Amino acid sequence: MSNLKSYLVVLPVLLIIVTTSCKQEETMKVLAGTGEAGFEDGMPGKMNKPIRLTAFHNNSVIFADINNHAIRTVSLDGMVTTIAGGPDKEGYLDGPADVAKFKSPHGVAFDPETGVIYVASASNHVIRMLTPAEDNGYEVSTLAGVPGKSGFADGQADSALFNSPHGVVIAPGGGIYIIDIGNARVRQVKDGIVSTVAGTGDAGAMDGNPGEATFTYPIDLVMDGTNILIADAATNSIRKVNPGLNVSTLPVLDSLDTPHGVAIDKEGIVYEADMGTHRIISIDKDGTTSVLAGVGTAGQGIEELNKPAAVLVHAGYLWIADLNNHQIKVIKLND
Repeated sequence: MSNLKSYLVVLPVLLIIVTTSCKQEETMKVLAGTGEAGFEDGMPGKMNKPIRLTAFHNNSVIFADINNHAIRTVSLDGMVTTIAGGPDKEGYLDGPADVAKFKSPHGVAFDPETGVIYVASASNHVIRMLTPAEDNGYEVSTLAGVPGKSGFADGQADSALFNSPHGVVIAPGGGIYIIDIGNARVRQVKDGIVSTVAGTGDAGAMDGNPGEATFTYPIDLVMDGTNILIADAATNSIRKVNPGLNVSTLPVLDSLDTPHGVAIDKEGIVYEADMGTHRIISIDKDGTTSVLAGVGTAGQGIEELNKPAAVLVHAGYLWIADLNNHQIKVIKLND
């Protein structure tokens, strides 16, 4: 994976939309962000390359604001709030959220049972935790990985190694699943142990046994219940991992171009952020695709996107992290 750095620099963010029974009621609208990079809470707020999303409390979502090195929230009324980090807190430091430091946080996941927020801190090569504190804030700690040290090693969480972890999701059986892009693997952290769920570390697109399957640049993931759906940006595919059983590739009847984000609704419709074509695409169960947003070229117009990086189905909306427009956008979905 020696070409990882150069690949990520030029990696386009694609948002592809899958045709589903859950059709949109209205066109895409800007929820937060002015369109200019910055760092400001409030309405509409300012952000600098929002890259990942996860559902949170009260019709709101958590997003990783990569260039502000921050973990933030946005509500359906457009209120932006910073939980931890900021442009003056770039680096690595555990402790209370108001002093903790992050560097290029990517994936975020929220566990509603414990209130814990998990963060895949790509440039720190670690998985962080934000645990609710008595003062209604958060305490930041490191769950797994060695800060600042990239590599590959399973085993005890405090000595395991990651290489630019990009995505994280709550595992239904406990623990979390992680997309470890630099190692081309799906990893798990559970009960203090890091293990490999799928991938050999070699670049490829081989399906089959999880221990023999290959990925190239797996960059985002979502659970469809028991299975893990993965956006593989380099192979332009959506993969499905049934942990312990098999890896397969979803049928798609159209071409994807650098899928960077993936989401799924309760009907099984898949939504993809197709970074290369600046669109959101839906994928039906038979592989039929439909465009939900974007015109195929980058722009700042009302119907345009500029490298959409993530999608999330939550609270009756499809939420979109529009990376290079520095905005969070939504599309209302039918129930």
